[in-house]
Amino acid sequence: MTRAARLPTGRQLVLTWSIPADYGGLTAALLQRSRLFDRRGGAAVDVLTCDDREDHARVAAELARRDALSERVRVVNLWDWLRTDTLRGRAVSPADGFAPLASGDEGVVEDRSGGHVVRRVRRDAAGAVQQIDHLRPDGSLAASDRRDVPRADGRVRRRVVTCDADGAPLAAFSGVRAVYTAWLDRVTGGEPSFLLVDSKTMARFATTYRRRHVVVLHIVHGSHLTDEGDAVRPSRAEVFGKLAAFDAVVFCTDRQAQDARRMAGRLPLLLTVPHPVRVREVDTTAPREGVAVVARLEPIKRVEDALAAVRRARTEEPGLTLDVYGDGPAGDTLRAIAGEDGGIRFHGFDPNAGAALRERSVLLLTSKSEAFSLVIAEAMAAGCLPIAYDVPYGPRELILDGRTGWLVPSGDVAALTDAVVRAVRLTPEETARMRRAAVERARLYDEDAVLARWAGALERASRRQRLRRQAWRVREVLRRRLGVR
Repeated sequence: MTRAARLPTGRQLVLTWSIPADYGGLTAALLQRSRLFDRRGGAAVDVLTCDDREDHARVAAELARRDALSERVRVVNLWDWLRTDTLRGRAVSPADGFAPLASGDEGVVEDRSGGHVVRRVRRDAAGAVQQIDHLRPDGSLAASDRRDVPRADGRVRRRVVTCDADGAPLAAFSGVRAVYTAWLDRVTGGEPSFLLVDSKTMARFATTYRRRHVVVLHIVHGSHLTDEGDAVRPSRAEVFGKLAAFDAVVFCTDRQAQDARRMAGRLPLLLTVPHPVRVREVDTTAPREGVAVVARLEPIKRVEDALAAVRRARTEEPGLTLDVYGDGPAGDTLRAIAGEDGGIRFHGFDPNAGAALRERSVLLLTSKSEAFSLVIAEAMAAGCLPIAYDVPYGPRELILDGRTGWLVPSGDVAALTDAVVRAVRLTPEETARMRRAAVERARLYDEDAVLARWAGALERASRRQRLRRQAWRVREVLRRRLGVR
């Protein structure tokens, strides 16, 4: 085993909005990276989440089921943290509207976990949340989050009040972003730290978080373009207008970084680090059968195109089968489309879907967009030949068309069908040759190579932050000497 790259000195923190119980690619990727930093990079990683839902027991069970954490990777939720610690800020005033909820108050619902009340939630007549009180196991109030504090102009504002161990008000924060800032300051404790921001939601906040001891990187998961490819997605527009606010922005492919450069100009530091893949020994000559789809079942994945292509291909290859691994909101619709077709099998989410790729001959990827498409790299590493829509970004970077798999025009089910038929009709010698080429291609993204890329990215981001801080100090000195206000 080669010696792994050394990550630069500093705490490793990941900031994301939440880890859903049925999490998909973004969360899987950040957890995979965190395990890599721990197991190969020797760095502990804290994954910081900020959602205030009370399904953490389900999330913990799902993380365990997927074996998603490693020894020194832990998940820390802001509101859970506040139940055992506290934040200091400005003194609480009457204008903050501190008024704890009580059991039995009108419109108040209690959430329980482990046999005790963990939250009290008050909603208005339309069901909108007006206040959430977070309680400790002993029943004392940890934090009160009001979203309906009146303003002088008739509108409302949000105020968060943290409490001491007895539930008495300790500090007030003008909005939840002020809480995020105070929390990160406490978590980092002034130590050199790297903050890797994965979610779009938290990236908006992170454009404003600046501390001399914290290097902030935004990792872009997914295409930043609309499906038409001619504009930035509305959900990303705010952050993409402020990319220079980060010490570095990391993409999974050079092509996406180059496209972003044309929009963002020369100022932001844009880097490329792909997702890692583990490459094992593969018997490229062993006979295999069938087609696989490994994807979250949601509209953007267009799994219905895979179903249609396999059904059409079966008119020429009657024994062809399709195994679908994954679950999601489109699952019932897709199962209805498949009907009683015994050649299409749905397995739901399977944490061992990677093992299935070592048994299937072909992988289909029919997404509208990707950022890297880790499943393609995993399929190639397993000797499973990928057939993918040529969408931005990922398939074209990974697949050498006709050598390690096939690319077909996006949305062209007829071309997808033809590629499936062509793949299953390869001779054993042709199949083995393409499988060997696919496995070798996947080695470009092995764990040590990707860890080395991350070490370089963190070093460059740290250097960029130091230079920006020095430039700011020079500007401040000049401003004061010239008397510029």
